[in-house]
Amino acid sequence: MHFRSLSLVSTLAFATLASAQTIPPAAASGENGHLHLDDLVVTASPLARAADEISAPTSVLAADALARRQQGTLGETLAGLPGVDSTYFGPGASRPVIRGLGGDRIRVLTGGVGTLDASVVSPDHAVSLDPLLIERVEVVRGPAALLYGGGAIGGVVNVIDGRIPEILPAGAITGRFELRGDTAADERTGAAVLTGATGKFAWRLDGFRRETKDIDIPDFAETAALLADHDEAEEGPAAFGTLPNTATETSGGSFGLSYINGKGHLGFSYSGFDSLYGVPGHEHHHEEEEAAAAEAEEEHGGVRIDLRQRRWDGHGEWLAPVGILRAAKFQLGVADYEHTELEGDEIGTRFTNDAHEGRLELLHEKIGDVEGALGWQFSRSDFEAVGDEAFMPPSVTRNQAVFVYEELVRGDWTAQFGARVERQKITPAASSGLAARSHTGETFTAGLIWRVGEGGSIAFSASANERAPNAQELYADGPHAGTGAYEVGDPTLGVEKSRGLDLSYRVRRGPVTGEVSVFLNRFDGYIYEEATGAEEDELPVYAFVQRDAKLYGAEAELVFHLHESKESIADFRLLADSVRAMNTSDNTPLPRTSPMRVGAGFDWQRGPWSASAEWRHVMKQDRLAPNETVSPSYNLVSLGAAWRFESGRAHGELFVQGRNLLDETARVHASFLKDIAPLPGRNFTAGLRFFF
Repeated sequence: MHFRSLSLVSTLAFATLASAQTIPPAAASGENGHLHLDDLVVTASPLARAADEISAPTSVLAADALARRQQGTLGETLAGLPGVDSTYFGPGASRPVIRGLGGDRIRVLTGGVGTLDASVVSPDHAVSLDPLLIERVEVVRGPAALLYGGGAIGGVVNVIDGRIPEILPAGAITGRFELRGDTAADERTGAAVLTGATGKFAWRLDGFRRETKDIDIPDFAETAALLADHDEAEEGPAAFGTLPNTATETSGGSFGLSYINGKGHLGFSYSGFDSLYGVPGHEHHHEEEEAAAAEAEEEHGGVRIDLRQRRWDGHGEWLAPVGILRAAKFQLGVADYEHTELEGDEIGTRFTNDAHEGRLELLHEKIGDVEGALGWQFSRSDFEAVGDEAFMPPSVTRNQAVFVYEELVRGDWTAQFGARVERQKITPAASSGLAARSHTGETFTAGLIWRVGEGGSIAFSASANERAPNAQELYADGPHAGTGAYEVGDPTLGVEKSRGLDLSYRVRRGPVTGEVSVFLNRFDGYIYEEATGAEEDELPVYAFVQRDAKLYGAEAELVFHLHESKESIADFRLLADSVRAMNTSDNTPLPRTSPMRVGAGFDWQRGPWSASAEWRHVMKQDRLAPNETVSPSYNLVSLGAAWRFESGRAHGELFVQGRNLLDETARVHASFLKDIAPLPGRNFTAGLRFFF
């Protein structure tokens, strides 16, 4: 059954931000809608601590905060959080970048296990989830989240979708839906969630559909430098006002069922995700078929990606203590993923990934003053690329890891420490003639939290991480249009080693709440793509190399509570972040490093009415790696308003939002497409959310 026609659930009703078992925004935020960070439990710790009880800097998006930021991709939804940028590859694909690190150094999870797609391989490959069905997102910055992978040096993004019920719903049938549309892409979106219970069995059914046209942009798609070299007679008129080949069609849905009692739960879900989206500026270079491909691309508007994933997930939790064992948790995801790059109606390259990942956590009772968890994690990925741009051979990646996490609380001091040992083996297809590679990585982390005064704390964490190179870094050898490069791997690459330090001051009470952090990461053998100066198939050659590197920076987010009562609130927010990334072997900047950003926002609510405003200034990036171009500064101004209403036991919300109200040309420096694909121009979104 194809989810593009899977109006299977989408036609039941339309859109939602989360499942019906999620508390509605007003309730989840407290009586007056104010979001208290102390109440947000973070699953990045096996002991389920609040954000200020974890030594690593953590951000949580849920309820109203998530609704205000929600966009069509995960990367754009999270961009603007402290230290978080995106790989923006048009409206169809975007992945988070944290503290200047992306790709394999950021673990994107859904419900605690990987997305099991191909988004790590290239920035033009979409993450196989949609923000419409997200209940909450937890972003752990820095390398402290060893539970999910020793290679997650930049951090972890854990998306919680609630597709496997863990608690019994309040009623026999409850639900949500949402309808929305916008002006910049003529978006038409809808999704729905239904949940219910029969005895001790709980179920959930959800679905969504999103359609957009080519997005509106403020000016020319290309930079002035590229326009100067643009040959209109050969290439046609330069794109102005609209970014060609950015239309999208995305749909999906799931069914989940759980058995729940006082001792835990056991459940499963089956889900599907389909997306057909254009990739702006995605040009293919094949000498034998170049003319035919160019004609097909011109006829159909460029290269498109047709993505399909089917996935089973299982989750179990046993909460009845047995001896020293306090609880046990198990998660498993099994996915069949494929996407095809279409050059007109012709198939260019087909990527497949049959993968699974699972994790077992055993939480033990306190031994003296120490409590914690032991764990085992395993995964397998059978990845294959077939076609003109199969730039890496088929390969099977197997991974096994064991870890331990412990916590000690003494008065105002909390110590957290852990260790992980991970074994990875990558076996390329025998026909490639390449040898298998195995690596063992060890990770150690330690953190300390000191509670200072009423609601204040100082958090410090240190880590030593090792990341094994992935199949792309080892075996790539061919044209990769997603990055606009001919990529060459190095089978002799060794383990990438890093040492990280984080220091934060947090305050969670009084008229000012927030966090200020500084960080430093040093790498021995940092793996990245370096320009060689050569060309192959009319593409610049980039080789994966290992160099010593250093990344350091700071983040700050402060909320000034100007007014708070049972009837109304008024908050003023300030945000700033900065990262410097250097190749210390020759003292040059690393590529695609996010520039410094500052911003401010205002949130107001009184009775059923609420409003928000935000300004973000992204500074000019002129600290450039070889072959990079300068990214000008820009301002993003947003305004939003909402009206909540009740109808019997149901309630809803009408909302309107305006983004990029100054209609500025904004180019994301972390994106491979920054010189040809700016962010959307002035955009107005309106919609309805309803809970019953």
